[in-house]
Amino acid sequence: MSLARVGFIAIPPGAKPGFDHADVDRQRRRIYVAHTGADRIEVLDCNARSLRALAPELPGVAGVLVDEEQELIFSSDRGAASVFRCSDEQLLGQVEVGPHPNGLAYDLKRRRLYSFNLGEPLGENCTASVVELDPMVVHAELTLPGRPRWALYDRERDVVYANIQQPAQIVVIDCERTVIERALEVPSAGPHGLWLDSGRLFCAADGGDLVVLERDSDDVIASLPLPGVPDVVMHDPELERLYVAIGEPGLICSFDTNRLEQLETVETEQGAHTSCWDPISQCLYVFCPASGGAAIYEERA
Repeated sequence: MSLARVGFIAIPPGAKPGFDHADVDRQRRRIYVAHTGADRIEVLDCNARSLRALAPELPGVAGVLVDEEQELIFSSDRGAASVFRCSDEQLLGQVEVGPHPNGLAYDLKRRRLYSFNLGEPLGENCTASVVELDPMVVHAELTLPGRPRWALYDRERDVVYANIQQPAQIVVIDCERTVIERALEVPSAGPHGLWLDSGRLFCAADGGDLVVLERDSDDVIASLPLPGVPDVVMHDPELERLYVAIGEPGLICSFDTNRLEQLETVETEQGAHTSCWDPISQCLYVFCPASGGAAIYEERA
């Protein structure tokens, strides 16, 4: 199989180009992406392959996360975390968090949202705000060892993993005790994109490596070279494929997560570092700031 470009969805421009985090609602066939240059979340219709709606303005929006089980959409905005209902995309509440919130992770067991904040000035005094949804209040504030990147919740281990740019680590947060219990050392500078599959953490690092670590033993299983500085990592468990977006020069690298080897490299567009995988149609949406929209790539035999 190989990625083939099959379409493009134009997105109205903002004051400046730029997209950040994106996530998919498989049940409703929607993709949500933070349009940082326009201070809003764009909603794409995966069935019609079109722009569905323009969400209300969210100044400073950066992070987007969908929890399909509890039908919630989360965003990190200018100093706040916002919660929306999936069914009608109505705002349920907002709570003030640390400065410059970015990556998000959701502990659905306790209904707690982790907002990873870049600090003030950027990259200093970085924190993770732990937000209770019932009611919407900050439950705890954790001090981080450096600037956070991508994060995710591991339901099996009941922990949150978060990439730290420097020192090059993945911090592990015990969700029951709300403490950082340990850190996994990453043997490549600047951990950025992150995914968890079959007990393995796939960490795309600025040093130009896709590092695969065993989540329990911290052992490095593999380190695969990348042709540039990566950002977003997406995965399809059925295809056993991992997709790494590289903004400069504009590439998608796909990997076989079973054999741990690179499959192909596809040219996208310079600056296209954000992507989102739709597992239903087996399509990768790559957000292109220069072209002003989402390029659609489909896995074809």
